[in-house]
Amino acid sequence: MPKSRMLLVLGGLLLGTPLFGAFEDCFPLIIRLAEAKDPNLSSRLAVIESETTQGSLIDLQEGKSKKAIRKHNGQVLEALKDPITPSSSELVPAISQKQASFLVRTILNHPTNGSKHEKKYDPEECYGFCFGRATLVHSEALRRGVDPAAIKKIWVVGSLEKGRWQFHVATMIKAKGTGSWWVIDPVYSKAISVKEWIRRMRNGADDSRMMIFVTDPRRFSVYDPKVYSNIDLLGDGQSDYYNGYFKNYLEHTAKAPLPKPFTR
Repeated sequence: MPKSRMLLVLGGLLLGTPLFGAFEDCFPLIIRLAEAKDPNLSSRLAVIESETTQGSLIDLQEGKSKKAIRKHNGQVLEALKDPITPSSSELVPAISQKQASFLVRTILNHPTNGSKHEKKYDPEECYGFCFGRATLVHSEALRRGVDPAAIKKIWVVGSLEKGRWQFHVATMIKAKGTGSWWVIDPVYSKAISVKEWIRRMRNGADDSRMMIFVTDPRRFSVYDPKVYSNIDLLGDGQSDYYNGYFKNYLEHTAKAPLPKPFTR
């Protein structure tokens, strides 16, 4: 089985050997989406992204002066205004706020996510699972035909909520007709613009050292630039660090019919 087959549910993004035999013949559209190449590698945003492909985003933030952080954040905000080059004419290159908010509701109401399930997966409230929700949003966007080139993860790193968190992450998708991006963050009840999301993050930051990063949407961890892996999401076969969160999502999604793609 080709490596890309492992992410039949997560858009072909997991690398490694398959754990569920039912995935073999599932979701050919997702396989195709996962294998699409991003044609925006020379864009301003990609150049900025290239600075974050190695190591921990927390280490990068801690090593920067306030002046350097302000300069970096300004460059990111300007680069987010640039248009993108779609990877395929058949895929959805941008979505409406209504479509983006539908993704928020999809995750909020998903049987492996939402507040009613938090105690099961995060009984001691030590994970937060923003990275988990961002991963699910990424997957659900791909399942609905969104162009991989139109999807990114956006991170804020620094002291947040009086030191409770060191970072927050969400998935964002290019916004139709606005030249901006929608952030699909299930912390909020609907999708919001990237500008508004950053404003809210700054309101929750403890100082002026909050740093913004935009990365490949397949980046799983703030600590490591690697894309999703079996070990990260599903454990080592003996223990599951995330108490079945991703395993349950994968199993549920494998049994569900492929949803109707978003309209262009």
